Amino acid sequence: MRGARGGLESAIAWVLPLLVGACAALPRDASLPINDPAEDMNRHVMTANQELLRPASELAKALPGPVHDRLHDLNSNLKEPRIFVNNVLQGRFEAAAQTSARFVINSAVGFGGLFDIASLEGLQQVSGDFGQTLFVWGIPEGPYVVRPYLGPSTLRDAVGSTVDMFDNPIGWVLGPQLAVTVGSAGVDAADRLGQLKMAEDASIDFYSFIRSSYYQMRRAELREALGLPAVVDSPALDDPEYAPVSAPGASRPAPAASRSQSASPLAPASYSMVAR
Repeated sequence: MRGARGGLESAIAWVLPLLVGACAALPRDASLPINDPAEDMNRHVMTANQELLRPASELAKALPGPVHDRLHDLNSNLKEPRIFVNNVLQGRFEAAAQTSARFVINSAVGFGGLFDIASLEGLQQVSGDFGQTLFVWGIPEGPYVVRPYLGPSTLRDAVGSTVDMFDNPIGWVLGPQLAVTVGSAGVDAADRLGQLKMAEDASIDFYSFIRSSYYQMRRAELREALGLPAVVDSPALDDPEYAPVSAPGASRPAPAASRSQSASPLAPASYSMVAR
């Protein structure tokens, strides 16, 4: 296991500089269209993920509210060192300072992160992951993929989350990075699946809804990494499978400026969810 991990880390160390050098000149576009060439396979993986994670979702819903909140806050605090590292790699030093302040406050005053005291003081958690860092460095996003257990992603973000699994400083302290990441992903997944249940029941095509929600959430985070407002048009507007059909004589959609919005609260921070 250690040998495999060491080999993976060595491969990452050799390959990343080559990718960065080859792609640094590429434009960084946070509003690229949906690209899903493997949709049939992705649909099957998503269905399997729903069945795999549904018991955890039911368990999460059965937890008393205070217990659920403490678990959620602890999980968020464990992500702060990884977010800090990627904020620095992206050159977002103000965000890095905010992240470090959050971690110190919540770890010291919030009983190791069980209570999100920093948010009460106005210090909200910012985004920061290695997929986002690759975007800042100019790496193209590649096609949309649905990963077993971990859920929606793009090829670039799937590579980024793999790096995050092995380079999260918290993993060096608490145990194997992979175990920390899988545990964090499970908490996020159970949390999100409960929120998405109502949308699943109401959606004609739940897969298209999840895909559009993922792109909307991710585009907002990529804009944030460039120092732009995290406000984007819903990708559902350019997804023909998800776009609603207007009745004859119905009014036309509002102009883009009026229908721009932040990432949906239902957007799966990866339905997975190793985002943020």
